This record gives sequence, structure tokens and C-alpha cells, in this order.
Amino acid sequence: MIYELKKDEFYKVNHLLNKPLINLEIKSVVEGYNPGWIFVDHEISPKTCMVWSKGIKGFYFLGASDNESFNKNIYNYIMEVIRPRAKALALDSFEFSGTSEAWDLSLRDIFKDFDLNISKQYVYEKDNITIKDDWQENLGDGFKLKKINRDLLMNGDYNTDYVKAAIYEWWESLDDFLNNGHGFCILSNHLAVCSCVTSFRSENTMESHIKTKETYRKKGLASLAVNAFLCECKKNKYQAYWDCMEENYGSRALAEKFGYEKQWEYYLYSFEFYK
Repeated sequence: MIYELKKDEFYKVNHLLNKPLINLEIKSVVEGYNPGWIFVDHEISPKTCMVWSKGIKGFYFLGASDNESFNKNIYNYIMEVIRPRAKALALDSFEFSGTSEAWDLSLRDIFKDFDLNISKQYVYEKDNITIKDDWQENLGDGFKLKKINRDLLMNGDYNTDYVKAAIYEWWESLDDFLNNGHGFCILSNHLAVCSCVTSFRSENTMESHIKTKETYRKKGLASLAVNAFLCECKKNKYQAYWDCMEENYGSRALAEKFGYEKQWEYYLYSFEFYK
């Protein structure tokens, strides 16, 4: 059997987080910071679980990868329960990852009859945060860097729609973000053109998400926003975390520019529900 946990039951899988290669996206859902769902093999003492993250619109498998009962039932559960819910969210594919080499083997076996799209993700972390104190001096004429807070988001003098859209990619509401994350945006006159906001967080770690309007790229704005974000992480003693696709060379270069160190790689799988 497969069971879905209520949010106030997510603690039941805490013991499954004490392993290597557990993504921040997983911890953020289990710890109740970011929205998501959790499905387990046992209501009281789960050995295996599947975590869905609203932010990435994908699933992670963790715990025992050789759980025969879970592995036997998960396919039907996905097609009968998950697929209709995914359709309601306008998702036409099932995207997922394991948390170990053993899980990769199990997942490739469970979904062996599907035409899987397989790519690779890189995870970076930064413990000893070093930042440039003179970053504001590099802002060009006409640009201003602002910390994202309620006053800024509600100020009718600024067009912050770009920032709000970035926040809603990861959070249920602006209040959720303001209570659990931080961020900075760069304004061109009164228009927000670049943002760096918390996408995921756990008790002591934060991940950032950077967006820059296309016509304002290649001006160094993303670097300035990330620098400000890292200043805030250092101030509040958060470890910085970065997750990106192997083929996203720009994101990888930006992470390495700030001294993030690659910790591990993992596979990302997906298949279309209605192909």
C-alpha cells in the first residue's frame, strides 16, 4: 500500500533524511518550509517515501530502494492517483530523481517500459561565504538594488511584478516567502528587471533562484543580486546551496564564480503521461 501523509505528519520521515545525497528540495518540504506532498509505504513507520516539491514540480525517492511492496505498488499509484492530480496542475509529465545509486537502479527497473528522458543535475554548496563589500559600486547608472520586503512589494511607485512572479514559482504566497526567505532585486528606474530570491530552505540552508529580464542580461546584474543574497546568508548564518542542470553552463559558471563547490551529481528522469 501507498499512503499520503498530512502536513502535520511529515515528521514521520525525518529519519530518512539522515543520509548523504539528500537534496535541499526534499528537506524543505519535509521540514514544512516549502509546499509539497509526501507518500510513504507505511503510515506509522515509513521505510520508503516519495516527496513531491511544488517548486520543481517533481518527485524524489528516498529511504529503502529495495522495498518490494513499495516498488511493486508505486507505478499503479502514480498512474491512478498522481496523474490526475498532475493534470489538474497542468503537468503533462512525471519528473523524478533518486537519492542514491541503488535508487537509480530501482527506478530504471520500475519504469523500464517507458521512454525515459534522462539528464544530470549538479549540486553545489558554499560553507565559508565570502562576498565583495564594494558590490554597490558596480551598479550602473539608472539601476538600484533593493532588498525585497513587504514595503517594496506593496509600493505602487515600483513595478515589481517580475519579482512577485519569481516568488510564486517557489512559494504558496508572498507571506510564506517573506516569513521564510529573503531576496534582492535590481530596478531600472522603477521597473524590476532582475531578482535573486530564496527558492528552497531548511533550518540552516538556503538556495537562491536568479532571474533577469532578457534585454537586461550580460550587464552583471545577476552577479550583483547573488552577491547581495550571499551577504544576507552570511549575516544570518545560512549555508548557501545551488542546484542546476549539467547543461546549464551559465548557472554553473555563476556558482563557481562565487566559490560554490560541487558536492555531487544526480540523475533526473521524466516521461510523458499522455504520450
